[in-house]
Amino acid sequence: MDRSLVIKRITRNAIMLAFLCTVGMFAIPLGEVKISLQLLLVFIIGLTVYSVLDGLIITFLYLLIGLFLPIYAGFSAGISPTFGYVIAFVVMIIPLYYLNKIKIKNSIIRMGIACGVALIVCYVIGTVFLCIYLQMDVQKAIFISVFPYLFFDILKIIMAIIIVHLLNKKNM
Repeated sequence: MDRSLVIKRITRNAIMLAFLCTVGMFAIPLGEVKISLQLLLVFIIGLTVYSVLDGLIITFLYLLIGLFLPIYAGFSAGISPTFGYVIAFVVMIIPLYYLNKIKIKNSIIRMGIACGVALIVCYVIGTVFLCIYLQMDVQKAIFISVFPYLFFDILKIIMAIIIVHLLNKKNM
């Protein structure tokens, strides 16, 4: 592999990890719901990485760093009831990357499909972890951890698609 490409990938991955660690800490309280931009950044990372391995490394390092330093939403660290969603960020990279490579000419539709599937993966893993961690039934977990965030997560998908679309246009 070309040395300059390796340096470019490492630099880009480090910048994406730094963005995720920095922006991901902040959470905007809207009543009982706190909205963070972690998911937006995971969508952008998954849609723009050079390889699926790069995305897995970025999100896994985020998970690992957050076990010890307060970089998760709300300046939190360690394992909490919402840690399943952080685990999901790593897994989400796989559908984001591969579904964004499918043969659909319209990139906006392709990215929308990738983000939609990845969001479902996030909700499933996060909700299952929440149920286990708090010994809660699934319906209650969905009611407190999915429904209040669904609208905002769809907005994050739209924002990610717009940002990536603009980045792709600029690179052409």
